[in-house]
Amino acid sequence: MDILEELKKSIIEQDSKKSKLLTEKSLNMGISINEIINAITEGLRYVGELFDKGELFLPEVIRAANAAKTSLNLILPLISKSEERNYKAVVAIGSLGPHDIGKSIVSAMLIANNFKVIDIGINISPELVEKILRENKVDILALSILLTSDIEKAEKIISIARKISNKLKIMIGGVAVNEEIAKKIGADAYGKDANDAVRIANNWVIK
Repeated sequence: MDILEELKKSIIEQDSKKSKLLTEKSLNMGISINEIINAITEGLRYVGELFDKGELFLPEVIRAANAAKTSLNLILPLISKSEERNYKAVVAIGSLGPHDIGKSIVSAMLIANNFKVIDIGINISPELVEKILRENKVDILALSILLTSDIEKAEKIISIARKISNKLKIMIGGVAVNEEIAKKIGADAYGKDANDAVRIANNWVIK
């Protein structure tokens, strides 16, 4: 079995020790960071599909997310050096809920694609986002929305962000949202996964 397939399988099987070992092995073999992150993302996407079908339960999903985070913790220090390079744009990213796995994967993919990322954290508030945007030159704001109860708060954050900068581009993602909701709350784009987020950000930079 291909090592990236094995890595994907270790996420699906919620095996943190194996995912760490395979990530280390992949890096030592010279496999690109993007390919490694894609394998992790594919594993998590499949876990999400199984959860939707009722074949996996929340504790198993959390274990799979932890396996993914174990792998990402090895990758992020390697790609955070992008701050020393000329980056394409500055992205501020935060999660409105208590979970950060989606945010972490999107951050890792953006950093690997030469964006500078400001991690706002989890359970973000409109006040915190306002502070970040006023204190930093931010080109793109990315919000992870996992609960439908957080959509209203996201709309408030977007409204505040627009008042600070009319040039700011805003994307949202997460299980609680879709294209329709993105338009309704004033976001510029909806991304279904990390690859989508990078594609959208790259398109904005090119334009």
